[in-house]
Parts: sequence; structure tokens; C-alpha cells
Amino acid sequence: MTGRALSVGTAWLVIVAAEMLTGGVGIGFWVWDEWNNLNVEHIIIAIFVIGIVGLLLDNAMGWLGRRFDYEVR
Repeated sequence: MTGRALSVGTAWLVIVAAEMLTGGVGIGFWVWDEWNNLNVEHIIIAIFVIGIVGLLLDNAMGWLGRRFDYEVR
């Protein structure tokens, strides 16, 4: 489960970075577009959104880890 939690975090990072590079639609593109427009308020909002989604993903993986945990008796 630890490996899966790490891979979900890395996947979230890569998705946002890929959206910044390829353009189109998504939170990464929004950050990059606002950076080019020098709109710092929107960049800070996007950083919080990215962080909150990452926190939710981490909490979900923690819940799954606790759900499928076992004790050796």
C-alpha cells in the first residue's frame, strides 16, 4: 500500500506538470496560463487546489491502507 500511495502522489505531480507542458485543459494549464498573464492571485488559488487534491488523494490511500490492513495473530 505504501508503494501505491507513493505512485498516486507521483502520478498527480506528473499529471499537473504534463498539463503545463502540453496546454489545453486542466489545473496545470491554468497555472501556466495565469503565470503568463502575471495573475498571482489565481496562481495562489491553483496552488491551494493542487495541494488540497493531493491531500485528499493521500488521505484516500491512507484510508484504503487501514481498510485492508491485517494483524498477524
